[in-house]
Amino acid sequence: MEYLDSAGLVDTPRKILKVNHAGEFGAINIYRAQILVSKQFGRDYVPQLEGFLKDEERHLGIFWNEIQRRNGIKCKSYWLCGVGGWVMGFISALLGKKGIMACTLAVESVVTEHLKNQLLYLKQKDDQAAYDAVNAILSDEEHHRDTGLDQGGNNALYAPFRFCVSLFTEGVIRFGMR
Repeated sequence: MEYLDSAGLVDTPRKILKVNHAGEFGAINIYRAQILVSKQFGRDYVPQLEGFLKDEERHLGIFWNEIQRRNGIKCKSYWLCGVGGWVMGFISALLGKKGIMACTLAVESVVTEHLKNQLLYLKQKDDQAAYDAVNAILSDEEHHRDTGLDQGGNNALYAPFRFCVSLFTEGVIRFGMR
């Protein structure tokens, strides 16, 4: 997705921050649901999920601090991201570790592409604070994506699930940027 200047009341850098904040809330809920299910069926990968959760909680704080600094409010898709994230996390965890990794791979593949495009836009707009906020999380999200790939998330059996997760993730981002 190419990021363009907003014609509405909220400028594009603010929209980016709000959408990313909502996305982090969704990611937190993905990991919360995965941890809940995995504590029953896959305790060996709970520590990894808890590490990912801590990353996403830190990311949420980064974006919220910058939104507040700009006297902003939460994105209209905040609760949709939270509920959708929890459902995706729950379903993926029921599919086992490869299902969890397929979900992680799908979400983070979409997210990292958006973050890279956001950085290009924000550099052009010379909004250093927003650029720094987005840049602060990129390597974590790439690490999560790469972990999903390395730990079986690309298994062909999970291709339809990855497609649905990617489609939902992309749709929520586009909805939030409206």
